[in-house]
Parts: sequence; C-alpha cells; structure tokens
Amino acid sequence: MTKSFFSTKPYNIVPALVYSNADTDKVKILNENRGKSGVYRWTNKFNSKSYVGSGVDLAKRLRSYYNANDLQKNSRPIQDALLKYGHNNFTLEILEYCDKTNLLEMEQFYLDRLNPEYNILKFAYSLLGFKHSPEDIEKFKLKIISPEHRELLSSVHKGKLVSKETRDKLSVATTNYKKNNPLSTSALANIRAKTLEREGVPVKVLNTQTNELKEFTNQTEAGKFLGVTRQAIYNAIKRNKPIKDIFIVSK
Repeated sequence: MTKSFFSTKPYNIVPALVYSNADTDKVKILNENRGKSGVYRWTNKFNSKSYVGSGVDLAKRLRSYYNANDLQKNSRPIQDALLKYGHNNFTLEILEYCDKTNLLEMEQFYLDRLNPEYNILKFAYSLLGFKHSPEDIEKFKLKIISPEHRELLSSVHKGKLVSKETRDKLSVATTNYKKNNPLSTSALANIRAKTLEREGVPVKVLNTQTNELKEFTNQTEAGKFLGVTRQAIYNAIKRNKPIKDIFIVSK
C-alpha cells in the first residue's frame, strides 16, 4: 500500500487505505475490509479516471468487481474499464470507513469533491430514473462534515483503542450532524428503495391450495405478505420447506 497521487491534493483528501495494485492486493482487500462499511474509489492508472462507491460490507461489495460474470452482466463505465484494462492497472482506495447510518452523506461528500468520471449517477444511492428535487440537491452541496467529526471517525476505524470519552464525543458529533442536516422525505424514500434494490433477493410465493403465484422484489416484502419474518422466508428457501404448510417460497 502506498500514498495515492490521484486527484487528492485539491481537496486534501487522505484515504484510510490505499491498494496500489487491485489485482495482486485482492486477498488483502477482501480480508482487511470484511464487515466494515465505508466509501471506496477505483482509479485507472492509465487515464486517472475514477469511480466512487460505498458498501455496508465493503468486502462483499468489492468482491463483485472481481467476478467476471458480474462485470459483463452489469455494463457500466467502471465495469467496462476493469474488463478492458485489468485490475492490475487500477488503484483501489478506501477513502473513509464510516458507520452505515452515515454512508449516504459520506459517499455524497466524495462524489461532490472528486467528480469521478466513471460515475453515471452523481448522487449517492440514486436510482435510475429517480430525480432529486432542487432542494435536495442544494442540501447535498451544503453538507459539510466538521474536522472534529472526521477526526473522531478516523480514530475509531484505524484500529486504535478508543476511550469512552472519544466514543461519547463521536456519538454527540453524529447526533448533531444528523440534526443539522436532516434528509428530506424524497431522499429517505430513495435510500430505502436503493437498499432494497441492492440487498433484496427477488422471491416467488406459491399458494399450493389455489396455485396462485406472487412475486416479490425481496424477502422482507414476502415476509410481510405471509405474516412472518424475513428470516423465516430465508429458512424456507434454504430448507425447501413450505410456510404454514401451504406456501412454497423460491428464488
């Protein structure tokens, strides 16, 4: 890992981690980011073009970039570039580790400042076809993370022992940030929709008594329809057992 020299000086952005060769560093990338949430950036060594994204579980999210089938199936600029140039010609940076509740704000923070060329959508967690209101756009532009808050977040996620006093300060800083930067109803709806799109698993529910088949975009929705938990839906699919002795659930 080395210091990054791609587009960081204008905004004094110092990544939490930098992997200079995304190919040879693959194992290290996946191991070191398992279970951590944060914002990442891919940078092409040939043309300095970059892509900014985020993940609740970075290892899980980043693993998809190493799956050739996923890259070919999801034809977008960053996927096409990885296939064309190869992972060895890309640098991967973990711009910042942050709590999943702040993921949207931090991704937008870096999208605004780095203006990555490979990003088609310029708003964090935006849906294709979704349009932010002018008010939302202005709020995104005005969102600023205080230096104290950023320092606290950094100290928590660099493997340092954090005192109770520091944790309390971080809690207060996060609460104040949310209070001073509330998300609009449309932005919240966008986040929920995108979360379902990214993490949801489409399922089908067959009523064996009526032969009626219903399709749901994710396991949570199917659970609500049947009056059971998401875990019950997951277990029914995994064990191939009907729910309430009537409903057969499948992907």
